[in-house]
Amino acid sequence: MNKILFVGLVLVLFCGFPSFSMSADEEIIADFESDEDGWEIPDWAYEKDDHVASEICASNDVSSKGKGSLKIEADFPGKMWAAAIVEVAEYYDLSDYENIAVDIYVPKDAPEGLKGKIILTQGEEWKWVEQSRSFNLTPGEWTTVTANIAPGSKDWKRTTVDEEFSADIRKIDVRVESNMKPVYKGPIYIDNIRAYK
Repeated sequence: MNKILFVGLVLVLFCGFPSFSMSADEEIIADFESDEDGWEIPDWAYEKDDHVASEICASNDVSSKGKGSLKIEADFPGKMWAAAIVEVAEYYDLSDYENIAVDIYVPKDAPEGLKGKIILTQGEEWKWVEQSRSFNLTPGEWTTVTANIAPGSKDWKRTTVDEEFSADIRKIDVRVESNMKPVYKGPIYIDNIRAYK
């Protein structure tokens, strides 16, 4: 008898069959290992002078997990508020989870002052809900932007987070901002977008 099969049979006899749980502590929303995973620059952003992302692509330049990430080319002019935004339009029921997160990277030669945040489009009314705070991005390091999506969370502007909030997400956006400064032209990378308990 095959030695591996024999060991497996012995384990089943003495320990019983392994149990498998259908629930998971984490759901990967996008990892960009092979493509853009449906993420794009929204059409309306191309029409606004203060939205400065010009193109995106899957990249193997850097990653926070695995080999791939989403590369965003942006041109922040300074002297005005400006943002680079990407999104995925897909229905998500994240009610099994308490948090949502994304990893954002700007190269080490980028200036300090860029900030990142998550924005959700929520519910049948397609309500635009921004994080109530943004996260400073440290050049040359991955920064994890996180927000609580559990009932009672105070992480979202002008909204009451109830039981229904995370059960009906229509879009997820990631936005990198420059408020008057800095000036920066170059890539931004996002990776490992996930919901977790």
